[in-house]
Amino acid sequence: MTDEQLTAGDVARMRTPLWEQAKTAIAQARPGEAAALIDRAVEQWSALKDYSINWITSLLTFIGEELGEEAVERALRKTGEEFVRPRRDTGTDWGSLPAAARAKVIARAMLANMGSVEVAEDDEKIVLSFRCGSGGKLVDDGRYDGEHAYLRLRERGPRTLMRDELWVYCAHCSVNNEMQPVEWGGTPASIEFPPERRGEPCVHHIYKDVTKIPREAYERIGETPPERA
Repeated sequence: MTDEQLTAGDVARMRTPLWEQAKTAIAQARPGEAAALIDRAVEQWSALKDYSINWITSLLTFIGEELGEEAVERALRKTGEEFVRPRRDTGTDWGSLPAAARAKVIARAMLANMGSVEVAEDDEKIVLSFRCGSGGKLVDDGRYDGEHAYLRLRERGPRTLMRDELWVYCAHCSVNNEMQPVEWGGTPASIEFPPERRGEPCVHHIYKDVTKIPREAYERIGETPPERA
């Protein structure tokens, strides 16, 4: 006889994701247990998300330190061409969507990434101010300081949004969300203003009329604004 250490219940739980366990608890009228299972699932996802963003940023840091900052942009461009662009190809031009729809998509993605958002609106744009759950969290966690600090891009240009310094993880925002969408014939997904120091939000401007995006928003990514009628 073997000395089995796992019960049948252990095996069943190991094979069943927490959200499926939560569904079962709901169906069996055990709401307290269901809520606890959902909280545990969120904790697991949060831990995996933090692992992934640190893995990505460590790799980007290595690329930048070994091959230079231009290589970081090339790596992000490859991701943009092979993953981001097909993922965004819905058959509907992003800039043709109402600003409210564009803002909802961006907010939904940021909330799913464990962030939080404040929303404001004026005559020309919707403003989303995020406590970012990925790039911003790395800044707030001090991962760009001290021993084994992640890379800060310091070559001023489009990939840094013409700043003197940009956190390496946040370069996907300039490259994949602004530079490449324009190169692909569209408009920036939004006009982003990443934090410059700990505690600051990441701010997105979503223009109601994309033809009214300010000239400087294009110039900072090395582009000329499209001709306006």
